[in-house]
Amino acid sequence: MELKDYDKLRKKINVKDFEGNNKALDKWLFGFSFVGNIGSIFFSYFLLYPALLKAITINLVTGFWGTTLAFIFTLTFLSVFEIIKRYLFRNFSSDYVKNEKKISSAVFGWFSVSLAIVILSFYLSLVGSKNLATTSVSQNTIAVTQVDTRKDSLTVQYERKKVTYEQDNQLLRNASNELRSTLSQAPVGWVSVRKDYQSSIDKNTVIINSNQNEVNRIDDQLKQRVSELKSSLNSTIANNATEDSKNIVLFIIIAIFSEVIIISGIFFHEWFEYNLFFINHQKFNKIYEKKDRYRALIMFIYNEGKINVGDKVISGMELKQLVSEKATLQNSNKFVDEFLKDMDKVGVFNTVGKRRFIAATYQDALAIIEKFDDTLRILENMK
Repeated sequence: MELKDYDKLRKKINVKDFEGNNKALDKWLFGFSFVGNIGSIFFSYFLLYPALLKAITINLVTGFWGTTLAFIFTLTFLSVFEIIKRYLFRNFSSDYVKNEKKISSAVFGWFSVSLAIVILSFYLSLVGSKNLATTSVSQNTIAVTQVDTRKDSLTVQYERKKVTYEQDNQLLRNASNELRSTLSQAPVGWVSVRKDYQSSIDKNTVIINSNQNEVNRIDDQLKQRVSELKSSLNSTIANNATEDSKNIVLFIIIAIFSEVIIISGIFFHEWFEYNLFFINHQKFNKIYEKKDRYRALIMFIYNEGKINVGDKVISGMELKQLVSEKATLQNSNKFVDEFLKDMDKVGVFNTVGKRRFIAATYQDALAIIEKFDDTLRILENMK
């Protein structure tokens, strides 16, 4: 292994502490929790919007303005709801983590409110996702309309086929009735004439029956085609119901995942920040304690801004005596010596001989103290 390869590996291993292992996860989870909020709003929209649109259309206004009002009210309500949900669950998560994952009365209050709003959010998302996935009603309506249109078209088509046979039968029936009337009036002795009449009637009857059979065949064909259309419609309705079931399961899973992402992202963020603070508290707290004490001494020495540049600084002996009397510091004399030495280094004070003078304005001195933590951090890490 070469040195540069080892250096890369060393840097990679060195960051595998609590912060290194969890910082990226916290960043992504917390970021995706906002995506979860958007998903929750999206699914809930399909439950709330139709109800609001119906109420507004009936009671207020119809048409474009009714649709617009329903859309604006729905998005406004759901956005406010998601913001409140985030804050409530964040407060619960923060208190729960700080309380070492124990339920106190205060934590239980946040937990109850958070649980209620999370349950409501789940309800809105799940029912909304179900409404979004349920497309069979509209698809079935379209399918029924198409089948009805096709049935009407087939009925007209087959009726046209029957017209010729039915008209022919009507003419033949009229002719047969006239022949029967003539036959009934013919003398009994006209045997050959009567036979001819009867033969014509019989021929007409055969043709009528043949035509009627053709009409019945056409009716049977129409019934068969209509039956096929109904069978196809039933199959389409069944397929639509199956698709609805699949889509409902899929969208419910997505809706649940969105809610879980929100909860996980917020809770993990609070847990990560608290533990990161706790881990680094001992490391950095002494730096900020020293900075706070330095600030207090600066305010005392400057008499809160009444001392100006060039004025004499209180002597080290006097300052040590005051600190030992007013403060409860261990090794207060050593602390005062370090303070005076540090202030000389950063240019707040200026020592000439045995005398020490103010070298920076009060505001500049406070600003130097505010930035003093970066230098102290480097020095403290070297100990």
